[in-house]
Amino acid sequence: EKAAPAGASLRGARRRKEDHLRFPQPAMATGNSTAYAKLDYDGGASGITMTTKGVNDITDIPQKRMYELCMVFYYKTRITVKYEEPSNEFYAVRALTDPEQWETDKMQKWKLQRESIMKSLQNCGMDLYCFYNRDRNEVFVKIGASAQKLRDTAARKRHKIQMKKEYLNAYAEFRHDHPGRPEFQFKDRRIISHIYKTHTEDNLDGASIFKTMDKIYLCDHIVQSKDKDCAGINVGKLLHSSEIKAYFPLHEEMAQQELRESQIQWFLMGDDFANKLRDYFGDKICFYFLWMTFYMKWLAPLAVVGIALQIIDWMARTPDNITAIPFCLLISIWGVLLPYFWRRQEAKYAVNWGTLDLVDALEPHRPEHWGEQLINPVTSQVEPFFPWGKRLFWYAISALAMLLASAVVVFSVLVLLFMRHTMKFQATFGVVGFQFGLAAWTELMNNLLSRLAKFLTENENHRTEKEHDTAQLVKVMMIKFISSFYALYYIAFFKSHEYLFGSSMECLRDDCFLDLQSQLACFVVFRLVIMNLFEHYWPRAKFWLMTCWDHRMDMMKIMHGQGMGMELAEMSSTEMQARKAKYGNFENFDEVLIMHGYSTIFASSSPWVLAATLCAVVVEIWVDMRGLLVDRQRPMPFRAKDNEPWSTAFEVYGVIAAFTNVFLLIFASHQYDGYTLTEKLVLFCFIEHLIFGARLAVTMIFPVVPQNVGILQLKQDNMVHRCLEGIKVEQNVDFSMFRKHDATGDIQIFDYDKLEEMDEEEGSAEPELSLRDSGKSMYQGVLDEAAGHSNTLTTLRDSLGFGSNQS
Repeated sequence: EKAAPAGASLRGARRRKEDHLRFPQPAMATGNSTAYAKLDYDGGASGITMTTKGVNDITDIPQKRMYELCMVFYYKTRITVKYEEPSNEFYAVRALTDPEQWETDKMQKWKLQRESIMKSLQNCGMDLYCFYNRDRNEVFVKIGASAQKLRDTAARKRHKIQMKKEYLNAYAEFRHDHPGRPEFQFKDRRIISHIYKTHTEDNLDGASIFKTMDKIYLCDHIVQSKDKDCAGINVGKLLHSSEIKAYFPLHEEMAQQELRESQIQWFLMGDDFANKLRDYFGDKICFYFLWMTFYMKWLAPLAVVGIALQIIDWMARTPDNITAIPFCLLISIWGVLLPYFWRRQEAKYAVNWGTLDLVDALEPHRPEHWGEQLINPVTSQVEPFFPWGKRLFWYAISALAMLLASAVVVFSVLVLLFMRHTMKFQATFGVVGFQFGLAAWTELMNNLLSRLAKFLTENENHRTEKEHDTAQLVKVMMIKFISSFYALYYIAFFKSHEYLFGSSMECLRDDCFLDLQSQLACFVVFRLVIMNLFEHYWPRAKFWLMTCWDHRMDMMKIMHGQGMGMELAEMSSTEMQARKAKYGNFENFDEVLIMHGYSTIFASSSPWVLAATLCAVVVEIWVDMRGLLVDRQRPMPFRAKDNEPWSTAFEVYGVIAAFTNVFLLIFASHQYDGYTLTEKLVLFCFIEHLIFGARLAVTMIFPVVPQNVGILQLKQDNMVHRCLEGIKVEQNVDFSMFRKHDATGDIQIFDYDKLEEMDEEEGSAEPELSLRDSGKSMYQGVLDEAAGHSNTLTTLRDSLGFGSNQS
């Protein structure tokens, strides 16, 4: 046989042999024993048919991408248990054990459910390709759709796809060509298929008008929706109840490799690369990386200024010097303008992606949502209903839990600060050791508080994912703000010559600005180095631990690289994707938000922190890029028009930073020691009005949606309307001189509006209410109705032959 690569030859030979032994000819999946070696589901009228194809024997499948999604089912409870194995020598030497009764029942239940789901997918016209995993304890099902199925679904759903360049690259809903009707002499014929942009050279089946993102979106709609010709499978509920193991879109090797090789473009994010990234991962993830590069570009000039001012601080031996005044104003205005100009940038990309006018659709309920089963009045579907009164109770519980957690955080921080003050000479690393210890404790508390916020939000039982994420974001912002910044606020405003647990506190070298700067440095360095290393290596370590647990491998062998290479080599690409963790955008934004707070809220006392934040953003982009391409499953692409609610969160942090920096400059520094309290308050109000007045002036000069973006949106809407309705653009030429005029004479022009006079003569005055006339009309109507019934009765009698005498 044909030689296979090292580490895969045994696997290929094994599977080719067992395929040959199990499937001497195509078999039906409705028999007593269902096998999934390498199965093609042909969708015949007689049921699901299976074709025998080994891993290295598939020669009739073209290189064109046929499948978009993958669903992983449980097959066996344990790797070593026996369940429907063929009788051959390969399985005899594996020494598989007989299952217990509960295992047999569970595997049989999985089988019935698996076949039911696959039958539903086949009945709605999906293409399926099934196979066992390496250990034969899971069944992988690749899901795809034919070109005609995609076109029919897109037309039914009114899915928007991109038009050609000559049509301004606008996005229009997909429609089928209409050949016209004979009774109208085919005048209603409308051919619009030529307006859609093709994304591959091969367009024989008509599927090239869809990007891979569109195909994934449409296939997912067919799988989960309850519309016509859809399967209606609640995948979220199946995942939540552990009835299926995984559900994810498949990677494209060539496109993934191209993105991996263009690493420099992830930091520059040109328009062409942004479009490629968006076409592969969807709008939400692309907006995240666009925000990171935008943030990095805005940080770069301030980082240079911060380094220069930090050199001056070193020369002055304190950050509390005259340069803090202009830098405070600069960073405050920068912080409030950054989110606003990002919104303008969002609008530019949204109009190019056809999502600027995107409206929020009715979201389905979350699979974790529970409650009384009632009919939704909008969708007419049965779904859980959770009353507002019960949720209000859980809101109160969440508020109390957050207050208690905040009190614990504040108390623990004060204890660590007290220990630093009283034990700084006994500790090995002195003050620096305590500062890094406080940074480590803060990160640990942030992790625990994130879990607490997630737990509380789950108990509040929100209906949709958007409501759930917004509620979780509010909790995370509030409690992690206290955890991350309370120590810095205490050092800046309360530590100097105050008492803590009966002991008099003092700042480092009696300069609280210097103390604040050193503690902030420990926070930033710890987050920049330790947390990024953890984020980068933890998914790989988790993957190795899972493999070690599944196969009971010796941990020392894995640490020395023995055995892991063979284990990974025997896995297919789809199996490796299924084992990877899911990508979470929430956690990434949360990290950047905290880092943004460190860089702006106390920047007037630590100008260098902007340069450190710039380095952290660069590292974060690289770590997230590697995680997205290597260490995580491909996320489901979603359409979006902005980064909400995170853009609002950064705007809130900008306002907090403006107030904190100005307050720090006026009330905590020594630059205004000669001012009275009243003068300081007046100066504080004046500077704040100056900052927010500058923002108001900017919003008046530069609207949130740029003028060219609004004009392009109108042009695209007009172009889409003309193309879809078949309206041709004609030149404005007056042909009235060449038309035949009516020979009856000129058009007569009257002196006044005679029609109005005729209306008045006919009695077009306002109606008046008269009870007497109304009563007469009702009385006459009753008489007429009675007379009508009397005439009808007389006619009926005459027709039946009854005369008046006979009656």
